[in-house]
Amino acid sequence: MPAATFSRERGMMVIWGEVQDKSINQEDLNEWWTYEHLPERLAIPGFRRARRYYAVADEDAKSQYLVCYEVSSLDIFTSPAYMAALNNPTPATQTYMPLMASMNRLVCRVVQSCSRPEFGECSASGTGATLVLITFQPPTSQDLRDELGGWIAESIWPSLSSQHQSLLAIHLLRYDSYASQAGSSTKSYEKVSFQSAATGASPERWVILVELAEPIAAPFAKHRVVTHSIVHKLKRFAGEIESQAFGLICALSE
Repeated sequence: MPAATFSRERGMMVIWGEVQDKSINQEDLNEWWTYEHLPERLAIPGFRRARRYYAVADEDAKSQYLVCYEVSSLDIFTSPAYMAALNNPTPATQTYMPLMASMNRLVCRVVQSCSRPEFGECSASGTGATLVLITFQPPTSQDLRDELGGWIAESIWPSLSSQHQSLLAIHLLRYDSYASQAGSSTKSYEKVSFQSAATGASPERWVILVELAEPIAAPFAKHRVVTHSIVHKLKRFAGEIESQAFGLICALSE
């Protein structure tokens, strides 16, 4: 099946992991995140969509969150309007933002997006009930890095979208160090050092997002099969591959 394929310099911030403080009231946390923080970010010029996801890790039943902020161009994450928002956090933001210190945060360029042609260009904004996050260490070879976008569009997408009707879209994101560091000294992040910075680990992890129109716990869900196929083939290019599936909490758009 032909894809509606977009190669553009859109930007996306991806934050995922476990909230640090186990004593926090997660109902209050989610109220702030959904009803205050997401609308606040979407009010910034250039922010297009914000969505939140949730998963429970099987081995320890710990709450895992994923949030994606999408912008019209990567430079929105270094814009004066965004910096002003970071330097003027609300009282609730100052309370809850430090709880994200154990989470991972990447600001990325959207290298490639493939989605169902039935939706046309609007399909880049389609939202499925399940989102699979795949992170990996990119290849050192520039040729292989350049090849990744074509591999998604010309090999992975045509094969998997024809086999699995619930597959809505696949996105390839490339880490951007400058945009990721921007704002790190602002008031919002005064007490926050995200996981990669705290551990000294290499922050340069690229991302593949897989969107599916299926409930995460449905008996007919195909996200495990789709993820296995992508990860198996991705080993040709990348190392340190990790994946996790999340269920949608909410999605807001401008």
